[in-house]
Amino acid sequence: MAIKLFLRSKTRLTSTIYFRYTKGRDFKVILKTPYSINSEHWNEEKESYKVELIKRTPKTVIEKNFNSEIAVLNNNLAILKSELSVFFANNPETTTEEIKDFYNKKYFPEKEKQKISKTSIPTDLVSFVDYYIKDKSKRIEGKQDPITEATRKKLVTIKNRIIIFDKQILLKNVNDDFRDDITEWMQKEKYSSSTIIKDLKYIKTVCSFASKKKVEVNTEVLHWEFMRAKQNYTPPILSFQELEQIKNKIYPHEYLENAKDWIIVGFYTGARVSDLLNFDAKNIINPNILKFKQKKIENQTHDAEEYIYLHSEVLKVLGKRNGQFPRKISDQRLNEYIKEVCKIAELTQKMIGGVKDKEQGGRGKKIVKEFEKWELITSHIFRRSFVTNFIKVLGKENVKTQTGHKTDDMVNLYNKTEKIDKAMRIAEKMETHLKIV
Repeated sequence: MAIKLFLRSKTRLTSTIYFRYTKGRDFKVILKTPYSINSEHWNEEKESYKVELIKRTPKTVIEKNFNSEIAVLNNNLAILKSELSVFFANNPETTTEEIKDFYNKKYFPEKEKQKISKTSIPTDLVSFVDYYIKDKSKRIEGKQDPITEATRKKLVTIKNRIIIFDKQILLKNVNDDFRDDITEWMQKEKYSSSTIIKDLKYIKTVCSFASKKKVEVNTEVLHWEFMRAKQNYTPPILSFQELEQIKNKIYPHEYLENAKDWIIVGFYTGARVSDLLNFDAKNIINPNILKFKQKKIENQTHDAEEYIYLHSEVLKVLGKRNGQFPRKISDQRLNEYIKEVCKIAELTQKMIGGVKDKEQGGRGKKIVKEFEKWELITSHIFRRSFVTNFIKVLGKENVKTQTGHKTDDMVNLYNKTEKIDKAMRIAEKMETHLKIV
């Protein structure tokens, strides 16, 4: 058994001191010590600071400090060798990993704390949501794309709700009782059924991930099943007649005229508002085809290049604006202004709907009651109106091409055609077929 202190580099002003432990010919461990020295001051033979550099009769503070530096370092190195000798004597069959473990805990405790902190996985639900977000935000080539910003925000919102409900809940206690209790609490807080179900689905996903990480979870959560939340009202759409009412009114302010033009563009393109407000006329590649970057959505990790058809009514809007789309405004302002436009256009028929009302519902929960139609108008009406008004003419595949929807189910979700209208369409198709036969 041999322990040796040495410098790997002898050309630097400050060089780290290393120790080497050997046992026989085949066992050798080399680790750095917490100490360093000017290589010119190192005594390789004695494995210490050169004692001949000590000032015999120090007169200045600098000389006294220099002598103290030599004495302290040599004393620390002697203690280190002594402690290592005792460890090796008591553990003659120690392995490399055991040596490193003992050494780091003894001489690099901060490094060991960082290692423990980095590798530890939380066992409470709130902390684990943060862990999940951090892990799923990484890109692992060929294995994992990072979650979208929308998903990250949704998880943070759910985490904040859990903190209010029970911030100390452990993953192993997330079970059927927890599901029932948090559902009852959210219902009392007037959250919608769709929000409750969405939250529970995310919680199940997080717990499933924890299970894969070998964290103890209750198996009940892994078997949760969900029905689609029933919506007791139909979101509004704009009909062609209502669009004409909007187009034919005179508006007292330019910002409302601008909002009216966005309604027309949105009605005939069916684009998401995040894409709509970024339309740029310079990307029109022929008289009525626009190329644009579709913003990231759930399960999509990057902006996708898409093409969309511009109806003649859209081109009329551009024509009156010197070939440009309406002036860009924020989503929030657009939602405010189109309500004003629809109120002036007298879309005042009464209908049941849901409106987020912070004053009445707290934290923006939906209040479901009877409103005048203009009060229920948001920018999302553009896509619903496009799908509902044009699906008969275009069919699902062409609608998906225009709106960017990936599945028929999503198109069905946006299609708000009344049941009587659907029945009339069937009658029309059957009558047409019978005439041919």
